[in-house]
Amino acid sequence: MDGVPESPPTALNNIKSLKFFTMSLRNVKEVSGVVYLITSCPKLQHLTIEFDSSGINVEGVVQFLRAQSFLYDALKLQRVQVNMFIDLEMEMEFIKFILASTLVLEEIFFWNFVYLGVRSGKQMIDEIEEFCGASPNVDFIFEEDE
Repeated sequence: MDGVPESPPTALNNIKSLKFFTMSLRNVKEVSGVVYLITSCPKLQHLTIEFDSSGINVEGVVQFLRAQSFLYDALKLQRVQVNMFIDLEMEMEFIKFILASTLVLEEIFFWNFVYLGVRSGKQMIDEIEEFCGASPNVDFIFEEDE
């Protein structure tokens, strides 16, 4: 709405699972709101995100996400599911933010339709594995449907 509050509501303290559907990676305000919610839930263990990238890289979002990757290192996420991941730069930066922020991450599951992918699932996983950040033991799973 008009930015994020300076201190998170106490209601976020007990949230263990969040789902974001059709998250626009073209909008810095929306991305900053999602990052705020993720980082304001100290018990968050499961995160599901469906990207709506619409094929446009937005430099402002990429810069915002790169800056966030160095601010957090205490997320308790264990499992992340990413839907509609097509390997755009801003999507990769969001995944890097998650990896840099989470010490106990066990699994990231990527799902997509074959026809939407820019590269193969194996190529994407190989690139993401190069940047494991705080999560060196995470398993990457990529599934494509036709």
